[in-house]
Amino acid sequence: MFRIILPGSFYTDHHGHLCKIISTKSDTVHYQRNGHNCIASMMRFNADFEYVDGAELKQIWDDIETTAHIKQLRAMRVA
Repeated sequence: MFRIILPGSFYTDHHGHLCKIISTKSDTVHYQRNGHNCIASMMRFNADFEYVDGAELKQIWDDIETTAHIKQLRAMRVA
């Protein structure tokens, strides 16, 4: 399926990490993953990345927030 890659949209890479699109050119995609700016060729991007819609994005953000909260609670218990 053909999809236009727009800046500000979210995709997941083949490792399952959330990536935010910064910009695109005719042959490259610039994206941010784990706070780092990365570049992928358009061919690699189309093969390795999957679009994330609004509902999936909300679920991913909720999971990240829950994980951070659990990590904080465990640190408080240890201290």
